[in-house]
Amino acid sequence: VPSYRTGLFLDPKGRGGTTGYDMAVALPGKEADGAEGQDDIFKETNKVFQVTKGSIEMAVNKVDASAGEIGGVFVSEQLSDTDMGAKAPKRILLKGIFFARVVEDA
Repeated sequence: VPSYRTGLFLDPKGRGGTTGYDMAVALPGKEADGAEGQDDIFKETNKVFQVTKGSIEMAVNKVDASAGEIGGVFVSEQLSDTDMGAKAPKRILLKGIFFARVVEDA
């Protein structure tokens, strides 16, 4: 499941995977020692684009052939956003109702 944040996404401090600043403006003091401070901020300043595994199950329970409409329920399991690699993802379970209109291609 791709994150909604792609490589072009910039966090509030202007850091991104392919664009933006290399680091937040407030962090140079923490990086000055070149050792200890680096570990604390590595994930915050080195953004990555991640695609994680997910699954979805859908069941159609209503069909209106004359209107070309279908409806049903779904259950989706996926991992949450990781703030572009800075945080550990959480497991998310989504349940809901879907509706679709089928249109024939001319």
